[in-house]
Amino acid sequence: MTKSMKAIVINDYGDRNELTETEMPIPKINENQLLVKVVSIGVNPIDWKTRKGLRKERYPFKFPIILGQEMAGVVSQVGNNVAGFKVGDAVIGYGTPSNRGTYAEFYAIDASQVAHKPITVSFQEAAGLGLAGTTAWEALFDAGHLKVGQTVLILAGSGGVGSMAIQLAKHIGAHVITTTSATNDPYVRKLGADKVIDYKTQEFAKVSPEVDLVFDTLGGQNQLDAFKVVKPGGRIISIVETTDQAEGLSKKYNVFFKKINAHPNRDVITTLSNQLGAGKLKVQVATQLKFNAENVQEFHKLSETGHIVGKLILNI
Repeated sequence: MTKSMKAIVINDYGDRNELTETEMPIPKINENQLLVKVVSIGVNPIDWKTRKGLRKERYPFKFPIILGQEMAGVVSQVGNNVAGFKVGDAVIGYGTPSNRGTYAEFYAIDASQVAHKPITVSFQEAAGLGLAGTTAWEALFDAGHLKVGQTVLILAGSGGVGSMAIQLAKHIGAHVITTTSATNDPYVRKLGADKVIDYKTQEFAKVSPEVDLVFDTLGGQNQLDAFKVVKPGGRIISIVETTDQAEGLSKKYNVFFKKINAHPNRDVITTLSNQLGAGKLKVQVATQLKFNAENVQEFHKLSETGHIVGKLILNI
C-alpha cells in the first residue's frame, strides 16, 4: 500500500482559494479506530465556517487542515480493540472535528462514530447522512424532547439538516411545520411537512400556530422571532450562533432555549443508518462532483449561499 494520499487542505484561514490539493501521509490509526478508504464525502456549512477561521477559538487546529467530517467508504484497516467491523465493510462515518478530516482518500475515525452502510443505499447518499442526520436527531429528540402528537417548526426545511429533521419528526408522529421558498414547497411536503410557510412572502412569526418546539437552523432575526411562536414551557433548539437577546427572551416568554453542537454518537448513527436502509429516511443529493480542489471550491461557494436543497457530495 502506498504511504501517501491525495487530500484537499487549507494552509491558512481565508477565502475559497485557500483550498488546494496536496499529498499527505495516510493516517495511522489507534486501537479503537478504523482506517476508511473514502468513496464519497459530504460537504457542509461547518466546513466553510472552519475555512474562514470562524471556529479557530474553539478548535485551534495546526495547519495544514483537511476539512470535512462526513463520508462513506470501505474499511481498509481495523484497530486491535475494534469489534463488529472488518476489512472490506462498507461504512458511513461522521467524525469529531480535527485537522485530519474527510476531504481525503483515507480517513481515520473512531469505530464508535461509524455504522455499516445499508446495501440498499449508494455511497453518495450514505455520505450525506452522518452529520445532517445526527444534528437533526440530537436537536429534535435529545435537546428538543419532541414527542408524538407535538408540533414542531423547522426553520429552512429544504436544507441538508432541515430535510432530515422533517423526516425524523414526521416518523415519530409529530405535526411538522417548516419554512422554505415556494419553489421547494412540493419537496418538503414529500418529506412529510404538514404545513409550509413561504419565507419570501410570509413571516412565520405571524402565520405559524403555537408550537411545542422550534428547530432553528438560521439564527439572527429568525431566532428572535421563534420566541413569538413557542407555547409557554416550550423549547427552541438552535444549531447556529446565539443572539445576545436569546437569554432575556427565554425568561420573558417562559421558553427553554439552548444552542447545541452536534457530536458523533454510535447509537444515533446506527439508528439513522438502519432507517435509511429500511427506506424510512432519504438523503437528497443536490449535486455531486468529482473530488478535486476546483470542485471543493465550487461546493463551498454553493454552500455559502445558504440555498442548497439537499446535500453536496464529492466522489473520489
